Amino acid sequence: MPNGIEAPASITAEGRTSHTPNQLQALAKLRVPFPKDQINPLPKITCGKCSKSPAKECDSHRKSKCRECGNWITGAHMHLDYVGHAELTNRLLDADPFWDWEPLALDERGLPVFDGYGGLWIRLTVCGHSRLGYGDSQGKTGPNAIKEAIGDALRNAAMRFGAALDLWAKSDLKAAQAEHPKSADDDVRPTSPPGPTRQEQPGASSQQEAAGPQGLEELKEKVNRGWHNVLACEQNLHEARRKNLHSAEVPVGEQTVRVEDLLTKRIKELKAAAQGGAVEGQAA
Repeated sequence: MPNGIEAPASITAEGRTSHTPNQLQALAKLRVPFPKDQINPLPKITCGKCSKSPAKECDSHRKSKCRECGNWITGAHMHLDYVGHAELTNRLLDADPFWDWEPLALDERGLPVFDGYGGLWIRLTVCGHSRLGYGDSQGKTGPNAIKEAIGDALRNAAMRFGAALDLWAKSDLKAAQAEHPKSADDDVRPTSPPGPTRQEQPGASSQQEAAGPQGLEELKEKVNRGWHNVLACEQNLHEARRKNLHSAEVPVGEQTVRVEDLLTKRIKELKAAAQGGAVEGQAA
């Protein structure tokens, strides 16, 4: 890779300047939470065998079309909430029609320099103030990979201004937990699914009916797939609360248990097992 030279900083970004009232109002627009229809599910593979496989699937987890994100992907995956390139660009334009970004380093041809990991450092300038950001394309190659790295870097830099900061906080926590090694049993789907089945419709609560039977059925399937993965259980609990399904009751043995209580207990069991304890409790 050619040696890189630092790109010249934007003139508007040089030196320390105070924020004017107009700048403060404009920058405050970046921190406004994004509406739900502008938040997309980003799939992240949770099985180590699937990640390392060239086909991105293993003997225990096969690819299928995901109902939530629409991707053809292994069943061993979770979703992170993120804002797309177009939605972020629109927000930046609302805050500052003259916003700009530039690579942190250029090669001798004047092109952006990517590091050894295929990542790109950029400088994002909004309302005369700059923040650094870093993006990559998860090991992909080709022109689309470059565009993906740029979009990732813009989201990362915009987060320094507060854009979609709440989504980044959740995603960083989930991604960090996903990096912890799992046992081989965690990557194997149980022969007898622990979650509720499609036949368990009687006894639905009023909140369950309000959310719709299809939404609960989809949640049940996700609970089945992620029963042995603490990260997936936490994601399912978050989704149940977001879709108002957390108080829905499902049969467990001869009793009925709220979805929130079932997943909360399971998360504690898996965390205890990871620390050397035994997993207790009965699956739904």
